[in-house]
Parts: sequence; C-alpha cells; structure tokens
Amino acid sequence: MKDEKLKQDALDYHAEKPFGKMKTVPTKPHATQRDLSLAYSPGVAYPCLEIEKWEDNAYRYTSKGNLVAVISNGTAVLGLGDIGALASKPVMEGKGLLFKAFADIDVFDIEIDEKDVDKFVETVKRIAPTFGGINLEDIKAPECFEIERRLVEELDIPVMHDDQHGTAIISGAALLNSLEIVGKNISEVKIVVSGAGASAISCADHWVNLGVNIENIKMVDSKGIITKSRLEANGLTQEKARFAHDCPDGDLASAMNGCDVFLGLSKGDIVNPEMLRSMREKPIVFALANPHPEIMPDVAKAARPDAIVASGRSDFSNQVNNVLGFPYIFRGALDCMAKKITPSMKLAATIALANLAKEPVPDEVSEAYGLDFITFGEDYIIPKPFDKRVLVWVASAVAEAAVEAGVAGIKSSNFDIVRYQEELESRLGLTHSVMRSVMNRAKSSLKRIVFPEGDDPAVLRATYELIQEVICTPILLGRKEAIEKIKSELNLEFECEIIDPISDPRRKGEYRSALFNKRARKGMTIVDAQRVLKSRTYFGALMVELGDADGFVGGLTRAYPTFLRPCLEVIGTDENSERVVGMYMMAVKGKLLFIGDATVNVYPDERTLAEIAVQTARVAKRFGIKPKVAMLSFSNFGSSRELRSNRIENAIRIAREIDPSILIDGPMQADTALLNDIQKNYPFMEFKGAANVLICPSLASANIAYKLLDHLGDAEMTGPILEGMAKPVQILQQGDGVREVVHMAAICAVDAHRQELERL
Repeated sequence: MKDEKLKQDALDYHAEKPFGKMKTVPTKPHATQRDLSLAYSPGVAYPCLEIEKWEDNAYRYTSKGNLVAVISNGTAVLGLGDIGALASKPVMEGKGLLFKAFADIDVFDIEIDEKDVDKFVETVKRIAPTFGGINLEDIKAPECFEIERRLVEELDIPVMHDDQHGTAIISGAALLNSLEIVGKNISEVKIVVSGAGASAISCADHWVNLGVNIENIKMVDSKGIITKSRLEANGLTQEKARFAHDCPDGDLASAMNGCDVFLGLSKGDIVNPEMLRSMREKPIVFALANPHPEIMPDVAKAARPDAIVASGRSDFSNQVNNVLGFPYIFRGALDCMAKKITPSMKLAATIALANLAKEPVPDEVSEAYGLDFITFGEDYIIPKPFDKRVLVWVASAVAEAAVEAGVAGIKSSNFDIVRYQEELESRLGLTHSVMRSVMNRAKSSLKRIVFPEGDDPAVLRATYELIQEVICTPILLGRKEAIEKIKSELNLEFECEIIDPISDPRRKGEYRSALFNKRARKGMTIVDAQRVLKSRTYFGALMVELGDADGFVGGLTRAYPTFLRPCLEVIGTDENSERVVGMYMMAVKGKLLFIGDATVNVYPDERTLAEIAVQTARVAKRFGIKPKVAMLSFSNFGSSRELRSNRIENAIRIAREIDPSILIDGPMQADTALLNDIQKNYPFMEFKGAANVLICPSLASANIAYKLLDHLGDAEMTGPILEGMAKPVQILQQGDGVREVVHMAAICAVDAHRQELERL
C-alpha cells in the first residue's frame, strides 16, 4: 500500500499544472514597444555583433554564463537501467530543479535518442555554444568514459559526468575526515572497492589523486577481484585494467579480509557482518549503493562498533549525497567562465567539503536535522546537504582552483576571492529549500497540532503527509464518522486522534470552567462557555491553552478574523509582545523576503509599527536570515513634504529601543530598499544591499503588495506567519492547499518546540 501511495503521489506531483518541474521566464522588461525593440529587432543586433567580435561577450549579453545543459541518452537511469531517452526526462528535469534550488543555476534538460558514441558526441558538440556548462547524466559505462573524455577535450566549456565524479568528490571528503578521526595514513590504508562501473572507477581515480596508493586498492566486480591474470586473459576494459594487481583471484569476502576501507558502489545486501569483522581495527565502511546499501548502516555498526559508516541514505548519519557537489562545482565554474573542470577543481571541492565539516555547525543546521548539537566526529564526517555554507565554501574553492589552473576566463589579478564569497552569500536567500529545513526541524520533537477543520479534504490529505513525513502528531476535530468517510473517499490510510467537541465530556466539564474563568469579566456566562465550546475553533484553542495540544492550525473554511479572534480570546498575546503580527515569507527572484503586517493591524500607530518591525525581524532570524529591515513609504527619508508625518521615524526609534541590535532604516521607497544603485544616493543608510524585511505602513499596502507579488511576480509565498501569540497558532488563508497546510503545521510545530525550550 505504501509503494502504491508513493507511486500515485509521484504521478500526481508530476502531472500537476504546469506540467514538468522547470520552466523559463523572462528576465528583462517586455511590457512596451521600446522594451521589445531592445529585446529583439532592431536592438538585439548590437549584442550579436559584440559576440561576433569576441565570443566571451556571450557571458555578458546572454544567459550563457548561468545556463547548464543536463544531457542524457537514458541508458543508465537511476536504478531503472536503459529506459530510453524520453523516459529519462523526469530525472533530468529533477536534476535541473536541484541545480536551481541549491545553486540558482538555470538548466535546459536535453534527452538525446542516440547510443552511438560518435553520433552522441557530435550532437552535444553542435548544441554546446548555447551553454556555459554541460552535466552528463545517466549514461552507461563504458561509453560514458569515452563520451566525457572527448567532450572535455573538444569543447571550451565545463563538462562533467556527475555519475562518475559527484560521488568521487563527496566520498573523497568523507574519506579524508574519516582517516583523520581513526588516525590512519591515506598512503598506507588498504581499500576494497565493490563495483567497477563509472562511479567506482572515478572514485578510485579521485582517491588516488588525494593520496591513496593505487597498489593498495583492490577493485571487485561481478566476477571477483580484478587481477593481472584477468588482464592477461583480455577480460578487462581499459578503465578496469588500471586497477589490476598481481594478487590471487578471489571474491569480495577474501578481498575485504584485512582491509582498512570498504567502498561499495555495486548492489544491496552483498556484505555481511562476518565480512566486516575480518577488516582491520577502526574500519571505514562506505556502503553507497542506492536505495539498498551493500550492508545497512545499523547492521554495520552492530557488527563493528568501532567503524565509521556512511551510506547514500538520508535516514542515517553520514549521507554521501551528490547534491553536495555538482550544483556548487558548476556554480564556481560558471562564475569564473571556466573552460573545463580539472582534477584540481575537483580536489578543491573535496578539500572544501572536508574542511567545512570541521567548522562549528550553526544551530539552524542542527535543528534542521532534529539534532541538539552537531560536531565533527564519526557521525558527522561531511556537511549536511541543507547547510547553506556549502555554496560559499565549495563554489569559491572551485573558482579559485580554476583561476590558479589557468582555465578560467578571469585573470588571477582580477579575481578577488573575498568579494566572490560575498557575492555567493547574497545568493543564499533562495538557494535552499527553506521549508524542507523547517520540516526537518519539526521532526526533532513531534508536537501535537490540532486542526479544527478535521473534516476538510485538504486538511486530511495534509494530515496524511504530516504523519508520513513524521513532522508532527495531528489531532483532528470533527465527527469521527464523517472524517473516516472522507478518508475512505480520498483513499487515505492513517491513524490519528479524532475529537468531536460536541460529544467530548470536557466541553461540559473542565473546558467549560476554564473558558468561563478566562472570559467571565468579558461578559461570558457559564452557559455561554458551554455553548461556545461547540465551536471547534474555540475548543481547539482551549486545547492549546490547557496543554492538551501544542499548537493550532486552521482557517481554510472561513474568513481570517473568525479564526484569529477566538485564539486571541482564549490564548492571548505573548507577555513580551503588545501586538499580534501577521507576515508573509516570499521567495522572489532568488531572494527570501519577509513582508508585514499583511493580515492583522489595519493602520498601526508608531508603537505597533515598531512591534511589527521587531517581530518580523525575529521570525526572519528563525529562518536563518540576518534581517535588514526597511520601513517603506511613498518617499525617501521624508523628501515629500505632502502628507508627511513622524509616525515611521518614531517607529524606527521605538524599534531600536525594543531591540538595540536591529538593523533598520527608513522611511524609504520600495526600490530604494532593494536596489544598490539608488542606495548610493543615501550613503547614511544603516544597511547596504537589498533589504530582506519589508515593513509596510498599513495593512492595506502590505496586503496589496504580497498579493501582487504572489500573482504577478512569480513569488513563492509562505504564510501568513502569525507572531506574538502566547502559544503557537497559525491561521491559514481560505482556499489554501495541502502544501500550505503542511508548511504552516511545520512552522507551528517548530514554534512549539522553541517555546518549550525557552520555558526550560
């Protein structure tokens, strides 16, 4: 049932409109005739002529410098094998999504229906001028070796077959750090490689470049150890022949006897505990076959507690994940206009990853993986995929290596590594899946989240996802019979607590008394309390107030105030906050922004405006953003005398009194808040570069702004995020879908965990 559900969910995910996982969007103005005359005829002739004069001008006048082709013929797709070019397209689109999400690189996926090496190479060469780099993907061995070699030699842009080099680069970092932990010399350790495909051979080659003695590597394929006797019998490819040694023939078990390191890139369940016990003390075990490793990490640790174990799985520590490599390697190569990816660039990526793992890990990374603390050691030998710092460390190391090797389009005298790292840091807004990080953090402490609209189909589908992803423990309010009927209609199978407030004895007992005591001096009688608690909104809010639930998420079926008001009456505001604030998190054109107040305060006075700024900045920090707060207005720093007031200026002063560390300025126009060129006119500004927290002067302006961005600006919206409640409450918008419900539940759960820690 689980596999069938996954299958259907995956098909629905890919079939949702717009079809596919990637699209192209204009990056230049195109609304007027003048715009079009510049974008196309006659204006476009001028950049064409400049590129004709010097081809590298294409990096200045076109998208070439940020465009990678992900190319495959579908002959070795994931665990599916030779499924053909067209059938590989969903995987290639997925690779494009990772390029964009992690390194902000645009991608065209190209599926070439050709298995002949000469014809495939010729096809790629003819389309190569379009791109700044080429990522070869899922091409079977041994053809992939010849294809990559020829394209690297014959093209003047970076070409990399990620199946070969991605795992090599990441596992190399894991090897360096593992050897450091166990205190072994890289030139002396004996290594067994299980598998002799593209990835295995590339890993072995890369490890030799790191310092491994090639004579100490035993490679094992399906026929056993690769030996000189097999070479003499002409039974080996050129790639395998490099690892043929003068040793007895044997199987994997005999090869592993007395070795220090096992690298598995073959198939699942071929290594048993006894084979691990035959290894030397403090063995290193990288079982990287996916999705089933050569030996499960927990089984490996049980057999050899002294081992350092890594796998390709995300549910165990030390995941060797190619996403730690290819987006950032191409990012660095593109940014320096590299002509190729050299061994020194790959080594630089490996060393950067190894060194980053030894740095103190930010709390946000630890929280993202549900851990209290992460530190360098046997359970943390390489950085986590959602560590934002990987972009800066790896891309800058790759670019610097390219410049030093003389393969970059930038001269060493013009390359400022510090400045480039600052440019990379500016990309961190949208380069990572923020909400995935939040959901991973929620997993660290499964909080009970109550949903008053328990019979809503979107809530039920979200509940299924929340349970499957282990994000929180949902509690549904509603009639059990109705909920079970809808679950059946939706083909959903899950178990969770269901409460009907009308029949629940607490409505006429402790809940009634608690609500009466809280609202008696607001005119509520004991009879009123019992009646009001028929409302699932009031009942759910009281569950949170009395500790029977940790958070509240609702709002799909009625207007925002009808859900917010009961929560304010029952739960109230945080003792450190005078106002409740509603804000949106927006991912727009590669930047993460927060805009407030968009849902609660209609025309805030100066004190309320200051509270909105401080609380919105506080939320931004929780998402790993260093807030730069811009107080928006219709003029810059009071330049317009008409309708001028001191409200915003006073709000800024009050915000600094509330939080002296806040980086805030204004009043300013929106373009001043976002554009460096305009900010140059105001050298006195408190911050430089684009603001990431935008505070609007009224609810109307904030509401208009976020809805325009949502529908016209191609922004990804999350929210409204509610801040300032005494206990975690998140109110949805009418019509929100499953994705929004899941996201807000995760935010609510993380907020509950944070408040719990603050009370300790």
